[in-house]
Amino acid sequence: MQEWLLTISGFVAGCIDSIAGGGGLITLPVLASALEPGAHAIGTNKIVGTSGALIAFLVYLRKHPLHLKKGFIFLIGIGGGSLLGSLCSPMVPKIYFRYLLIGICPLVLWFLMNKNAFLQEAKEHGSHQSRKALGLLLGTGFFVGMYDGFFGPGGGTFMLLGLLWAAKLQLFEALLLSKLANTISAGVALASYGVQGYVHPREGMIMAGGMIVGGFLGARFASKRAEKVVRPVLAGVVILLLLVQLKEIIVSG
Repeated sequence: MQEWLLTISGFVAGCIDSIAGGGGLITLPVLASALEPGAHAIGTNKIVGTSGALIAFLVYLRKHPLHLKKGFIFLIGIGGGSLLGSLCSPMVPKIYFRYLLIGICPLVLWFLMNKNAFLQEAKEHGSHQSRKALGLLLGTGFFVGMYDGFFGPGGGTFMLLGLLWAAKLQLFEALLLSKLANTISAGVALASYGVQGYVHPREGMIMAGGMIVGGFLGARFASKRAEKVVRPVLAGVVILLLLVQLKEIIVSG
């Protein structure tokens, strides 16, 4: 039964993530229920995150050139921040991650629902590649990477926004670099959690398989109309999963 739950939730997350983003809002709560909240769920979720981000990066790379020089300092910050976040996460008692899910996931969901407005504002206020901007780019990458390594949901969108805010990039340039940054962040965190013994390969690969198939199909049907339909579905699924976490807190408390 657990295998079907992981496969189906991965498939649904992949479809939604490829159209509107926010797949991690589904995969992490499901893994928290299937395994346990905290480092075990987050570490295993990095298998899903790495595979999804890498495939998305390769798809975008076929369509757009990669300007690595413009975002190299950001990628360094992302890698360092993700490593630190993944080292800090196991130190937090697992019960607190249920509260984090219930508190942070609705905020990330609200952000994703309004991300177009944030992205437009970020493009309008992008800064030039001055020395000050490079420092901002490094710092932004570090803090976003630390969040992604420590917890994760919405990290890819925050990376895209960070690139648009801290560097004057075209949308597709920033989008491609954000996919690479997401791959690096998830990969670094996966290695770190794996060394610490917090990764469950079987569960992670089952969910990743479902997400890859869902992402492929979702990408084929992606459109503005599809995004309008998918967003309420994402909200409903996330609310349902968070209610399950709330129930667990009440039962265990």
